[in-house]
Amino acid sequence: MKRSIFIFGLITFLSFPTVFAQQVADSSQAGSDSEQAFSIIPNLEPEEVKDIEVSRTKVIFKTNIKNCRIYLNQNFQGYSKLSLSNLVEGFYLLRAEKEGYDYQEKFVYVERGKEKTFYVELQPNEETQKKLEARANAHAEEKSSSQAKEQNVEAEPEVTAQADSSLGEIK
Repeated sequence: MKRSIFIFGLITFLSFPTVFAQQVADSSQAGSDSEQAFSIIPNLEPEEVKDIEVSRTKVIFKTNIKNCRIYLNQNFQGYSKLSLSNLVEGFYLLRAEKEGYDYQEKFVYVERGKEKTFYVELQPNEETQKKLEARANAHAEEKSSSQAKEQNVEAEPEVTAQADSSLGEIK
């Protein structure tokens, strides 16, 4: 009994990637099935599309924050700005994330014979937003105090010039 369950599980496991690859390879079926099944997550439209060799694919992922982690179908691919080639045509779940920022999940469509560039914008989470605002306020205060110092430095030569002229009159 245990042996037959093991064999059934093994056959199922080995046949699953083949079934999945066949579904994704047919672009019309891959797009329509994925779109209906995952309508909750929006598609990400490419920023740029270029024609390349018909049998190849290429995607580039850019983000507004450096070194974001990029995942496709929950598999880590690398850090942004990331370029991937020779993916199977079809829909992929893209996830871009970085500590201190809200992650973004979108579906992207990889198409044979196309190079597509996708741009993802991450927003700072509440804690990071407070830190950024505090840093901006500190920078503004530093800038205003340095401007005040510059105004005082500009005013000093006038005082010195007046003192020099009054000394000349005394003599």
